Amino acid sequence: MKLGRIYLIGMPGSGKSFFGLKLSEAIDYPLVDLDTVIEEKEGKEISEIFEINGEDYFRDLESKVLHEVSESSDHKIISTGGGAPCYRQGIEYMNSQGVTVFLETDKEILIQRLAEKTHRPLVQGDTQKRVDELLKARLPIYKKAQISIAHREVDLLLDVLKALKN
Repeated sequence: MKLGRIYLIGMPGSGKSFFGLKLSEAIDYPLVDLDTVIEEKEGKEISEIFEINGEDYFRDLESKVLHEVSESSDHKIISTGGGAPCYRQGIEYMNSQGVTVFLETDKEILIQRLAEKTHRPLVQGDTQKRVDELLKARLPIYKKAQISIAHREVDLLLDVLKALKN
């Protein structure tokens, strides 16, 4: 397998953006944060897009931007939003375009991280209940990733990806 595009997928709060930065430095690939690109294009935060335009609009936009970002070059790391693989055949598209990496994170860690955030529209309210619901719906899709790695095994994954790059 030759390393080209790398898609980081996982639950909100799983560390995709943080790990994307580490990976970018380690293998010298540019990092593209899909949510940041969407916010720049729309001139609004993700939570505002959800509130003003609704989730369907956001999912269409997210899919369109995912395709645009993917097609602009071959060698990059794309940190996706938590829902990107789950809508509009996102996981199938990403698997056909590069290497997908699912960052598995313990539910307790997700709840702790997300309870502190106010800008995540899908986990507002009862954080534990929302995380349970999202995990139930999304885990089967995340499991379609080509590589799954526990958040504590990031250095191991870096070694594997460095080897693939060479």
